[in-house]
Amino acid sequence: MPGWTKLLIGLLAVLLLGWVQEGPLGNGKLYIDTLETQARAAVAEADLPGIAVRLDRAPLRRVATLSGLADTFQREGMGSFKGLTERVDDVPGIGQVRWADEPAPGGIMLPLLAEILLLMLGGYLLGLLFAALVVRRKVEGRYA
Repeated sequence: MPGWTKLLIGLLAVLLLGWVQEGPLGNGKLYIDTLETQARAAVAEADLPGIAVRLDRAPLRRVATLSGLADTFQREGMGSFKGLTERVDDVPGIGQVRWADEPAPGGIMLPLLAEILLLMLGGYLLGLLFAALVVRRKVEGRYA
């Protein structure tokens, strides 16, 4: 079997593993549920009634959408007082925070599955680079 075929099979196996982990096994949904729970707890600390937080579900993304009645001070804060937007943004794992009644902020927020597949691809390529360096040293006789 040619070397490129083996590399392609390895790459497909890694990407399949990432897809199975986040999709059919449900770890992506569990991660988003956990982030949403933590974001709701951050909003509850502000003690403002009627503020709801939800994370995107179709597709799964780390984008928190806040809704409810809050003025600019409550939303954005001032000085050392954190507003709701910053409180939710401080939750580890949240990628972007927006308000439902405001235009979406600029920038692209990839679906969780795309993020995972890109990370898996990056890890695979780093592994290939490391292996190529080790093999080259071994072939040249510098590796003992």
